[in-house]
Amino acid sequence: MSETTRDKVSGDALFILQSLKENVRLGRSNKLADVKTSLENSVSLEFDSYFFFLRKFHYIAMDREAQLKLTDPGERVVGGEDGERFGGEISDFFADQIAEGGPPPPPSDDESAYAEPPALPTPPPPPQPATDIILESNPMPLPPNRGGRKPQDDAFPQVTAPEVRSGGSYGAPPPPPPAPMPMPLPLTMTAPSQPSSSSLLGSAQGAQGKGQDLDLRYQKSDQIGSGPLGTVFRGKHNALGLDVCVKELKDIFGYFSFLQRGEVIKRLKKELCAQAQVRHPGIVQILDQNTDVARPYFVMELCRGSLREKLDAANGKGLPVAQAMRYFLQLAYGLRAAHQQGLTHQNLKPENVLFDAWGNAKLADFGLSRVIEVDQSKGMPQVFVGTGGMGYMAPELLARSKEAGPSTDVYGLGILLYEMLTGQLPGRRSPLPSEINSEVPAKLDPIFDKMSQDRRDSRYPDFEAVFEDFYAAFADRTYLQRGDLLLWSELTP
Repeated sequence: MSETTRDKVSGDALFILQSLKENVRLGRSNKLADVKTSLENSVSLEFDSYFFFLRKFHYIAMDREAQLKLTDPGERVVGGEDGERFGGEISDFFADQIAEGGPPPPPSDDESAYAEPPALPTPPPPPQPATDIILESNPMPLPPNRGGRKPQDDAFPQVTAPEVRSGGSYGAPPPPPPAPMPMPLPLTMTAPSQPSSSSLLGSAQGAQGKGQDLDLRYQKSDQIGSGPLGTVFRGKHNALGLDVCVKELKDIFGYFSFLQRGEVIKRLKKELCAQAQVRHPGIVQILDQNTDVARPYFVMELCRGSLREKLDAANGKGLPVAQAMRYFLQLAYGLRAAHQQGLTHQNLKPENVLFDAWGNAKLADFGLSRVIEVDQSKGMPQVFVGTGGMGYMAPELLARSKEAGPSTDVYGLGILLYEMLTGQLPGRRSPLPSEINSEVPAKLDPIFDKMSQDRRDSRYPDFEAVFEDFYAAFADRTYLQRGDLLLWSELTP
């Protein structure tokens, strides 16, 4: 695999600038999404890294429609000017991703890098009196020489003359001066031009890779799922040997064309931190996050399959009633715990219901719908990501009401309950669950009906009210009593 050098990265950045200028001449689109699509396979590193570099140093500008254009500095670089400055900024910005040409720099902790050339042979020293001071044969090594100074100019000069190495006297003739040291090149890391799926997180992440030492704690391997906002990988915590799940959200910015990246990152971090605070068996545990890289990601406990997969495998017939009720109660108690800490989900759907190794239902992706919601005050456009969750959304969510609360999740779980019991989504005049599936207790019908009312004042306000009616209907303790969480403990395949 060829190394990524400064010249190669400089050439890539110049190529992007030239392409933008050529697009203008030919009347082609310079919209960020179009430029990225056409050029991302023609450059050595992630396209996003070049974009951040060119914007940071004002070689390109972008309007509110995500159209890119060259600035005056960008025009000068394309015209062959300011090449030295351009190359220097490339070196600074991509320092952790490029390997400079020429011989590699000396290792900073290698004592031999500063050793002096052998001195000419000298006569053996006379016998030493007992009072002579003998220097140790392993002198203190130099600190790393990063400024191009000669070693003898440092505060702790290296003593390597043969007389001293052999235990000679303090008064022996001094060694000849060392040869001048060349200016050391910056210490760099070589990143692969096309990272593999098993590469360490944080490699080739560009100047955005803050906290890279933390990133190196994890590895990602096989892709195990994908959605409109990102991709899910199986991962491993290196220090603990723990299997984890890594979700990259690189696609989330495509919906905003980078216009509001800062705002999206702020929202994303807020929602991830909020979910991480809720520790409950019914909620997927967030273990870590890094939103300061080109591809933001978070790490969570490894789950095995989703409710969508189970429903698809049932071929439209629904799940066994006992299984569906166990999932319903696990999710209801998980949502109640989240609501008690002020966190609502607002995006309930089968894809966001996952299962642990024992077959217990857990909710994931709290608040991601809020990350991409409209905010005219910040210029955030309205984004509808796919249609998979529309059938589970309460009317107030579809109306983009700011008053969504716990009852919104009550509605969503009511729709999920109906689908788990019957294998289909309810419509306006759909039969009640027990009318479709004779194994469903009729006592569930009014509970489902009240959970899924369009008007909030006719719906259960929260899960405390749901539990009150549920356990009153099943006073025979079919599902134990209020507060008892039903957990499964058989390993699932």
